[in-house]
Amino acid sequence: MANRTVITLVGKDHVGIIAAVCNYFAENDINILDISQTTVQEFINMMMIVDLSAYKKSFPELSEDLDRVGERVGCTIRAQHEEIFNMMHRI
Repeated sequence: MANRTVITLVGKDHVGIIAAVCNYFAENDINILDISQTTVQEFINMMMIVDLSAYKKSFPELSEDLDRVGERVGCTIRAQHEEIFNMMHRI
C-alpha cells in the first residue's frame, strides 16, 4: 500500500521550479503518482500525489526540506497526508 501524500506548490512561474522539486523527489526515493499543473499569466499552481513508501526521512523532515526547496525557487510548497487532506476537503 502506498504512503500517499498531497504536495501543493504555488508561486510565480519561472524556469527551474519543476526541475528543483522533481530532483528533490528523485534524490529521496519519492515517486510521483499523479500531477496537475495550471499556469495563469505568470503564476503556477501545481498539485501532486506522491508515494512516500521508500522515503527514508520523517514527515516533518519532508516539510522542512520542501520549505527549503520552495525558498530556493520562490514558491510555497506544502505537504499533507492524503487522509488529512481528504478530511479537510469533505463536504
